[in-house]
Amino acid sequence: MKIHHVFYAVGIAFIFLSAIYFAAEFIANLDDTIKLILLIVSVVVTFTVGELMREANI
Repeated sequence: MKIHHVFYAVGIAFIFLSAIYFAAEFIANLDDTIKLILLIVSVVVTFTVGELMREANI
């Protein structure tokens, strides 16, 4: 395995971790009502994607 692959992997991991951190900080400052709405929307989206994947045999 070449060394530049390791650096790419570390860079991509850093990008994902940064996005997760900033999203968590942003969500922490929201009202509880908005957090509940976001939770419901995420459950509906996850269920819909799961159903589409089940129908497509993925």
